[in-house]
This record gives sequence, C-alpha cells and structure tokens, in this order.
Amino acid sequence: MATDEPTAQAAPEPALARSPSPVSAPPVQATPGPRATALQQLYGDAVTHILKTCNYENFASCFPTPAREASQSLQQLHEEFTERLGASMRMNFDQIVEERNVVPSLNELDQLIEDAKRRKQKTVEAAAAEGKEVVQPMPPHTLPAQELYLSHLSPSLSQQSEALKQRQVALQGENAKVLQRVLQQRREIEALVQGLENVVQDINGSVTVLKPEEIDSIRHEARTVDEEMRTAD
Repeated sequence: MATDEPTAQAAPEPALARSPSPVSAPPVQATPGPRATALQQLYGDAVTHILKTCNYENFASCFPTPAREASQSLQQLHEEFTERLGASMRMNFDQIVEERNVVPSLNELDQLIEDAKRRKQKTVEAAAAEGKEVVQPMPPHTLPAQELYLSHLSPSLSQQSEALKQRQVALQGENAKVLQRVLQQRREIEALVQGLENVVQDINGSVTVLKPEEIDSIRHEARTVDEEMRTAD
C-alpha cells in the first residue's frame, strides 16, 4: 500500500545583486539661463541700436526727391522697412541659436561654473577648518605670453631634450670605444718602437765588441757579395 510522502521543494535561488546604475548628469534646462538671457538681451539691444540709427531722417537723406514729393509714402515705406529688417534679424538670430544649440550649451556652462564655485567654496572651508592656507590658482589669461607659449612648447621640448640626451649617451659610448682602440694602438706602437730600440742597441753592442780587422773582413765580404750580384745581373 503506497503512502503519501511529502515532496521536498527546491530552495529559492538568491536574487542576483544588481550593480548600481551610474550617476547621470544633471539635466540641462531648456529655458534660457543667465548667460543665454544676457546674450539675447545683448543682441536685442544691438538690433534696437541699429534700427534707431536707421531713422527716418537718415533714410530720407538717401532719397531726397521722394522725401520732398511724397514724404508720407516714404515715411510709411521706412516704417515697413525697419519693421521687416528687425523681424528678419531677430528671426535669423533665433534660427542660429536653435541650430547651434546655444541655449543648452550656455546653460551647461552655467552649471559647470556654479559647480566649480561650490567645489572651490568647499575647499576653502575645509582648508580653513584645518588651518591651512589656500593658494588661489592664477587664471591662464593673466599669464604673460612667454609663459603661455613655453607651456605649450614644453612637451615637445621635453621630448626633443630626451632624444638629445639619449643620442649624447650613445655618442659618449662610441667615443669611449674609439678611445680604447686608439690607446691600444698607441701601446702596440710603443711596443714596436721599444723592440726596434732594443734591436739597435743590440747591433751597436755587437759592433763595439767586434775588432777592427773583423770589421774590415765583414766589409770586404759585403763588397764581394755585392760585386758578384752585380756581375750576375
């Protein structure tokens, strides 16, 4: 008779730990920030100044006859011209700002500057708490021209200097080898000269030992041999 036995259930597998998602950059607002607003205001003031410069008196001076014969029509034309010119200039500016993504870029620059200011303030406060002196960095635009171009040339100059040092070390090694060869040849020459001097001394010593009649005999034999060799020729 079969008995019902409880079936063992598999233990649930532990959930895999998920890696924390990277911190996303703060969103950039689409509305104009301080710098974007200042740029728009600056361009608007420039357009207003241009339109004020192109007033009716200046415009009419370019068309003296219509200004004298039909001043009302010319004044209406001037109003339409300045209105269309201002609208066209503002429309072109807005189109360029939108195509070049100027507002988000300036807003991002504002965020970067604000973040840099906050980090600078934290550094100053931390240094003050520890009793340390905070050294203010020198802005690059305040540096003299010589330091600026030297800072740009420093990497290439360092590379060239390192290459020259390596070449100098190689040349010094070659010069040392050449010097060793020259010294060895000089020692060999000195040894040869010393050997020749010893031979000359030996010859001089042997000459002093010989008797006069022996010297005359050697001279006679040398002459005889020389005459025989000439006769044979």
